[in-house]
Amino acid sequence: MKIDKIQALRGPNIWSVQRKKLIQMRLDLEEMEQFPTNKIEGFRERIEAMFPTMIEHRCSEGTRGGFFSRIERGTWMGHVI
Repeated sequence: MKIDKIQALRGPNIWSVQRKKLIQMRLDLEEMEQFPTNKIEGFRERIEAMFPTMIEHRCSEGTRGGFFSRIERGTWMGHVI
């Protein structure tokens, strides 16, 4: 993967109505485009060990642990980043 651009946005922006401050990243997934998280052996276990508090991130699931559920089923590295 390669980060092409990082930009801090302050104020109204096209990415979010609710968040006035956020970071926009342009990411080239390169070869990782071919590997969703469920195709990378041990990925969920490693990311849970590194970021245990992400259990609170509800992701699109709307429930505690939603992020890790998405990783288990398979999501793209851009979403993980």
